[in-house]
Amino acid sequence: MPKLSQINIYPIKSCKGISVQSIALSESGLAYDRAWMIVADGTGKFLTQRQRPQLALVEVSIPAEVLLGAGSHPDAVLTINAPGQAVITVPLQRLDVVQADMRQVKVWDWSGEGMDEGDEVAQWFTAYLGTPVRLVRYLGRKEGVSDNIRLDEPTSAVRGIDDKWAVGYETRFSDGYPMLLATEAALADLNSKLAEPLPMNRFRPNLVVSGTEAWAEDSWRRIAIKGQEEAAAPALELVSCKPCSRCKMTTVDQATGTFAGDEPLDSLAEFRSGKLLGWNVAQKSWTHDVFFGWNMVCKAIRCCQRGG
Repeated sequence: MPKLSQINIYPIKSCKGISVQSIALSESGLAYDRAWMIVADGTGKFLTQRQRPQLALVEVSIPAEVLLGAGSHPDAVLTINAPGQAVITVPLQRLDVVQADMRQVKVWDWSGEGMDEGDEVAQWFTAYLGTPVRLVRYLGRKEGVSDNIRLDEPTSAVRGIDDKWAVGYETRFSDGYPMLLATEAALADLNSKLAEPLPMNRFRPNLVVSGTEAWAEDSWRRIAIKGQEEAAAPALELVSCKPCSRCKMTTVDQATGTFAGDEPLDSLAEFRSGKLLGWNVAQKSWTHDVFFGWNMVCKAIRCCQRGG
């Protein structure tokens, strides 16, 4: 029987993830997932492991009670650590828009405003990466949980997803969609074709499902997640909207923060390209793309639990 075996969030885009048992969920994704990103000072363009693979070694933590979205925690902080750097913290309590230092930022084709987190953490990341950068926070209309939800954010701070694939959804600083789902069976099948098996963290999914056939997710359009601790509650329904094409970030060893050859891209090209899957018939630009995992959306605002 399929089960949700992992829930992961990546509070700072391209930095190390956090695995959780339960977490609050809103239309813009799992609580605090890609709520921050690092941008080039001056241009505001986002930086990832594609340019700075050592970001894989930046560890972050958020108190578990905050991630569940219950109660008020005005003193809670995001804790950040990296090799050779002193531990630094960033307050989780957001400033009002009128108080915030807003900065123009860019993620792929989207340009908008994010909240600059100040000089201290900017200098910390600048020292670690060896290039001038800033840390910015997403201030979208549906950001976060419980008392963090605001309806008075400026429109320029709200990032919607491509409505060709799903209409009316918001995402934070992810590459394009609120959540990414992968299956253990797909990874096992891929690993059977590799000289050295790869861990799931190469693909940085939010949700991992066990107990399926390999690539069964290609046929899923809606999935229901039933929390073990919420037997009487209705299942949480997620909608699968677009397969995830993969890039060279999957070649970064997440344990060392270095590029590690051309796998899994070379092997995926042999059986998971848009051309071989037949997906390029409708989407010609997908011909040479390779795919692992599916982008997901959800209209619910509630708790997501492992095991369902």
